[in-house]
Amino acid sequence: MNGGKKLTEAQSGAKPSINHIQPYKEFVRMTKVSFVVTVFNKEEYLPLVIRSLDAQIGDFEREYVFVDDGSSDRSVEVIKECTKDAEFTVQIVSQVNQGASVAHDAGVAAATGDWIKFCDGDDLLAPDATRNLLAACERHNTEHAWGDLEYFEFGGEKDPLDRPSSELPEDYQSIDDGLSFFIRNCPANSTSMLIGREFYLRAGGCNKALVSPDQMLFLRLFRTGPGVHLQGAVGLLPDAAPGRLSSQKGRSRYESVLALHTVMTEAPGIPARHMAEAYRRATARAYRFDRRNHGKIISAHLMRYLESKLMVPARPQDRVYAALGAFTDDGRIERPENWKPAAIRTPS
Repeated sequence: MNGGKKLTEAQSGAKPSINHIQPYKEFVRMTKVSFVVTVFNKEEYLPLVIRSLDAQIGDFEREYVFVDDGSSDRSVEVIKECTKDAEFTVQIVSQVNQGASVAHDAGVAAATGDWIKFCDGDDLLAPDATRNLLAACERHNTEHAWGDLEYFEFGGEKDPLDRPSSELPEDYQSIDDGLSFFIRNCPANSTSMLIGREFYLRAGGCNKALVSPDQMLFLRLFRTGPGVHLQGAVGLLPDAAPGRLSSQKGRSRYESVLALHTVMTEAPGIPARHMAEAYRRATARAYRFDRRNHGKIISAHLMRYLESKLMVPARPQDRVYAALGAFTDDGRIERPENWKPAAIRTPS
């Protein structure tokens, strides 16, 4: 580690190289990990979050990059207090509220490490998370990896970081077609990820038009190159965190289908078979959500779902766009203004 604490709000544009094919012991000693924590009104959670960062085991250089996304509470003051004795670089990047996707990109822009380890502002990292994800990337010669998630009781009697130490695991799962995997479902979030910084930039990072960075980021990463799955918990999520997108059913489903539409229509494109998979996934989600939540048995979403069983239209992305109307209360395809991230919201 570099000596002395450095606290700054300036962003760094450095782009260090990535080396991920050395023997493991040498690899981790020559590696710098930037822990990027996105924060919006998380003062209650931050002391435990930062303690989980401090508890990371592994012989690698580290820095902390906190991105405060326009918090109105004491989040920044808590960060400064909890990191005042750090013996490595700590950065606080402050921005007006733009949303989590913009915050993730801002954190990567400020980072100077070879690798990015994300952590949401109310999530924890298991103590061996970073070490094990680095090992997964090195052993499989990949530039991104993700692990599993578990829940913990926030404020409970049990210390969620009191976990048995582990040997380096062998339970790695090489994903042959990660794009197909994450078109079908997104069982992880950014806290579960470790990504080479240059690879993140090459993949295009997050999309500011989406509230959640998660599925879109996974799709872009696997469109760009292979990754690996570590079978074991790397992220710990509070069992009750108000305001999480996953608790807002219509809005979260809308986001997932919008991510599919985006990856179908942006450059670089995706193969035709993945276009077909995204089309079938979106129309099925739309029909089932519309039936269960709006009570509609016969609808345009049913017709598109039945059509998807028989054929793939010339422009499947148009059907995916139409599917978005299943998730809004009024059936409109366009999102309600309050569903949009602040970065693209129309000023009132």
